Amino acid sequence: MRFTPHLYFPISRFALRCHRPVMDPLVVIYGSTGTGKSDLAVELATRFNGEIINADAMQMYRGLPIITNKLTEAEQRGITHHLLGNIGLEEEPWTVTHFKREATRIIAQIRSRGRLPIVVGGTSYYLDGLLFDDRLVEDQALPETGLLNRDDVAAKFPILTAPADVMLKKLREVDPVMADRWHPNDVRKIRNSLEIFLATGRRASDIYEEQRIRKESKWASDSGAARAQSPWKALMFWLYAKPDVLTDRLDKRVDKMVRNGLLGETAEVFEYLQSRLATGEVVDRTKGIWQSIGFKQFEPYLCALKETPESPALEKLRLTGIEDTKTATRRYAKYQTRWITMKTLFSLQEEKVLDRLFLLDSSDIEHWSEEVLDKGAELTRKLLTDADLPRAVDISETAREVLTSKVERSNRQESKCHKTCELCEKTFLTEGLWQKHVKSKRHRKAVEPRRFPGAPLPGRIKPDTAVLGLP
Repeated sequence: MRFTPHLYFPISRFALRCHRPVMDPLVVIYGSTGTGKSDLAVELATRFNGEIINADAMQMYRGLPIITNKLTEAEQRGITHHLLGNIGLEEEPWTVTHFKREATRIIAQIRSRGRLPIVVGGTSYYLDGLLFDDRLVEDQALPETGLLNRDDVAAKFPILTAPADVMLKKLREVDPVMADRWHPNDVRKIRNSLEIFLATGRRASDIYEEQRIRKESKWASDSGAARAQSPWKALMFWLYAKPDVLTDRLDKRVDKMVRNGLLGETAEVFEYLQSRLATGEVVDRTKGIWQSIGFKQFEPYLCALKETPESPALEKLRLTGIEDTKTATRRYAKYQTRWITMKTLFSLQEEKVLDRLFLLDSSDIEHWSEEVLDKGAELTRKLLTDADLPRAVDISETAREVLTSKVERSNRQESKCHKTCELCEKTFLTEGLWQKHVKSKRHRKAVEPRRFPGAPLPGRIKPDTAVLGLP
């Protein structure tokens, strides 16, 4: 759903130059899907002579405006958008290193034109990678090899295209610390960690430890002095909507996407996939546009439509696709919020710049102009004129409540573990998730046959039954 706040006159270039701060400003907009990030970016760019840099991995793909939820040309309102629809469907998503390099280059170009760079998107690891140094270990292998892309790296090291369990076994041999950090199903992270070792001969865990020591040394040498200078002065907005409100909004947005032609777009992607498969090409569907929400959920419907177009089951498959798309969208929004809570807030505290993040409450669309646009514009004006910024918790009651609770949660050090329930065939990396599992109905149901001798077991059991929470 797009918002339509009131129009405002932009500040002149002369005013910006007269109040130019020592460091060049940058506006960065975080937030989960459906909170109005792109709308705020356009409004601020209109007001403050800005240009926008897209930081949404799926919106980098050309075409598919409905699936990727791109702004229409009318909604862009003539504002220049960079990295939007700039790669082909056959390409892999950009690594964080690639994004940071290109975004930094574009930021410099925007500033050379006397304009304000505004970075916006839901791919938070792009935004974090842009803002924070020493967080790109998983992307350091490729430059070390001297090869052009990860397909070339995989050609040199065939194990990088092996199944996840094979790569994980090798990773346990060369870097057990990193192996214990990743879930067995997290193929991308397992591959990245193994890729670093194979390409550089160094363990990723050692690189992380060196970065930690270097960072601690840097802050210790400051001895309480002013924070180290950043290459830019960033103002960060976190657009936030209350969970129950956002759930309803996202469901309605999916319904609107269906009315606007979502199934037609998914059919185009489906036919594109079939044409590539027909040539004998092997398509890795664990990454890229194939992971976009909408395509996977409607694929069963599209397969049935192609094979049995008159089947009475088609309507049921279509409705299931819609519901699955809604579920996946809600799940993704929760994931985005969790990332900001557990990673971005932690990084901001570590860099001592948490006071530069302002939460704007977009829960009530009727008050979007007052709560999001007006407050965002006033904070941006203060940034550009080098005026004092208010305390983030004083922006609104929602900001006070959410920031306080989320910062507390981010600071809570959850006990790490690496436990596998052989009965349920699930692996857990934190003690909290493990305890939640052993108390779950699913686990108790799997355990129940153990209480009755001779009953069949639903799965494998480790010899150490204490690990399963059994008596």
